[in-house]
Amino acid sequence: MDHTPGPPVPDDGQEHEETVLETVRTRLVMRTCEWCGKQMAPRKKGRGRARRYCSPAHRQRAYEVRTAAERLERDQEAGLARRDEEPVREVIERTLVRTRVVPAGPWERPGMRPGGQLYSGPASEPERQEEGGVRPRELQRLLVRTAAAIAQGRLSVREVERIMRGVDMVRSAGDRFYDRLAEQGGGPGGHG
Repeated sequence: MDHTPGPPVPDDGQEHEETVLETVRTRLVMRTCEWCGKQMAPRKKGRGRARRYCSPAHRQRAYEVRTAAERLERDQEAGLARRDEEPVREVIERTLVRTRVVPAGPWERPGMRPGGQLYSGPASEPERQEEGGVRPRELQRLLVRTAAAIAQGRLSVREVERIMRGVDMVRSAGDRFYDRLAEQGGGPGGHG
């Protein structure tokens, strides 16, 4: 409130010009938040400074930005932070992996051929090699090395699971093979 009094009126019994006092009052009607720009009403009660932010969270964010700028400037002067004009450097490593896939030749599902015929593989060892198959001895050696790797813990759980699925398929195909031979009456003495 601003009172602007005029000069005092003398009390000498004569008529004097009337003195007018003017008072100017200011009242904040609306303000926007300094962080988000949202309109906010002034405080209803109390005196003090007008609110600058619509919420404590926005006041905190503004404080963090202010103090972060001051800390960055201090660190840049002390040589602890990169200056704005200094470029950001990146080291990028690129690795190219090429995998050559060699077709192994025709493959048939183990066990039975379509039409119910028993699949026994090629008739002789040289034919098996020409078709790209694996000889039984080679397969047996590979299985022994795989068993050793599993026993020594050199394979992951996922790899062992994948191997066991393959072994189950071979066991199932072998069982079907022997069952078919038994039906035809020409099977070996026993399997198991």
